[in-house]
Amino acid sequence: MIRLCPKHKGSSNVLSQLHARLAKLKREAIARAKQRRGRKTEGVQKEGEAQVCMLGKTMSGKSWLMRKLTEAKPELAAHSFTTTRPVVGMMTWRGVKIQLVEIPATFDAPYMSVCRTADAIALIVKDEEDEDDMLVVMKNFYIRRPHVTVNPWTEDPDSIREKLAHTLRLIIVHTKSPRGLSSMSLPVGSNVSKFAERIHKDFIKHFRFAFLWRMVNGQKRRMQVGLSYVLQDGDIVELHM
Repeated sequence: MIRLCPKHKGSSNVLSQLHARLAKLKREAIARAKQRRGRKTEGVQKEGEAQVCMLGKTMSGKSWLMRKLTEAKPELAAHSFTTTRPVVGMMTWRGVKIQLVEIPATFDAPYMSVCRTADAIALIVKDEEDEDDMLVVMKNFYIRRPHVTVNPWTEDPDSIREKLAHTLRLIIVHTKSPRGLSSMSLPVGSNVSKFAERIHKDFIKHFRFAFLWRMVNGQKRRMQVGLSYVLQDGDIVELHM
């Protein structure tokens, strides 16, 4: 309208109103853009076999537990809200790596968005009241992931590792090759096809059979299996093309 409006004395009031309206629309557009940037999610790239987010109140022991389970070195202090951004570390469990993400106790929305895509949630608590409060936090932020309650003040790190892995519903399967054994985690119920695909997708196309070693009644037994055979925790698999 500004471009098309005639430029003479009689149209000066109309042009003035149009310019004022345009300036207002520009201010509103800038404000909306800033608001959208403020709502941008704070992503944490997944690494390892699975990702677990640690949620807990301030001074709950999250940072102490992160130091015990991983190589990460989050700041420890006697005052509240020491952690202000997500802290990432890798936990080793039976030869595989699981990513732990410590979420700040400020529960900022951009950081909480990480929890909605995690494979599991660890609620770090001291008592039942803390647990109830954390369940409310999960509900308020629409976090619907498998979760487990962990008390770092009464549980030892090894049992916590097993707890987290159990919540993730993982099994460990070992790859047999000329170089020896290596470990891989798979979801419970995975078959040989899933195992072979994790190593290389072409292994499915050229698959002939697999030798599998499994402990049965205290003895290790070997069997020949196909792609549809369901694996169990501790199995050793040798693929033949």
